Amino acid sequence: MKTKVSLIEVLAITLTCLATSACSQRIASFIDNAEDYSFNNRITADQIKDLDFKKDKYCPLQKKNCISYYYGPPLTDNKLQYSVKHGEGDKENNVKIDLTRNSMERSYDGTVILLHGFRTSKDFMINSALYFRFLGFQVVVPDLLGHGDSGGNKKYGVDDSNYINHLIDNLIKEGVIKDEDIYILGNSMGALTAAHISSQRQDISGIILSAPMPSFDEAVYNYAKRDHPLLSKIIPEKDFRKGAILALEKAKINLDDTKITPLLKSSKVPTLLILSDSDQISPYVDYENLKKDNVTLIKITGRYHPSMNTIGEVEHKEIIKWLNSTQS
Repeated sequence: MKTKVSLIEVLAITLTCLATSACSQRIASFIDNAEDYSFNNRITADQIKDLDFKKDKYCPLQKKNCISYYYGPPLTDNKLQYSVKHGEGDKENNVKIDLTRNSMERSYDGTVILLHGFRTSKDFMINSALYFRFLGFQVVVPDLLGHGDSGGNKKYGVDDSNYINHLIDNLIKEGVIKDEDIYILGNSMGALTAAHISSQRQDISGIILSAPMPSFDEAVYNYAKRDHPLLSKIIPEKDFRKGAILALEKAKINLDDTKITPLLKSSKVPTLLILSDSDQISPYVDYENLKKDNVTLIKITGRYHPSMNTIGEVEHKEIIKWLNSTQS
């Protein structure tokens, strides 16, 4: 969804680029200061609490900022049903789940950590969190740095991994996570965080990457082409990419660290990649040649990038098959 503020920002970028040579700096400022998309029109804090999600925060001793997160225990309900609309107009997806206990061959256990994408928050992962709770998992749903209720500035999925690592260690220390399987689901930018975490830890049983973000400069340019096609024709591609790099430099992040493919190529962690043939931000073709024994690649049809943070019927079937191959 778009906001009036973002429209004003887009117009300001256009005027700046037409009138001055500081186009990439203006784009970097927009990226750095961009606010989260609102989720308030979909679900309220009271409704989230009624779904038995507990809101908490963790403040690592050696870190400056706190991470806000939801915790949810396994669900015992006999039915799970949701229908979520994403996007608008001819780019709208309606993602649905309709499950009953009798339709499930088995139940699962362990912990699933769900990580959101750029300019969203933990609230956007609520429905997917409910899905995993229905399967039998407990869930932890954090806000990444500079998003939602977490502190700090944006770290673009890279340094977030250090904070989430500390959070996992603390949950293990407190006995919330016991000797059990730990899975991470990352959507878009959160997929990069998930990949970094899985490369740093030895206790991750598997990662599910839904519409993983390409390198950050590529993601910014893809976003411009999708949501602001006229703007992307007026402003040179190099300015979008330079603006992305400037935003990363301000955050002390190296562009190469936002590239997920090298992490996947070197990883031995069981990985489920979920991509759509209609996603212009994270195109399926970017990953179709990634063939490894530990990587399962799933292509779904007709889903746009904003809807990929919600588990639907098609993904459910593939996730079950994948989980059965990773859990004894």
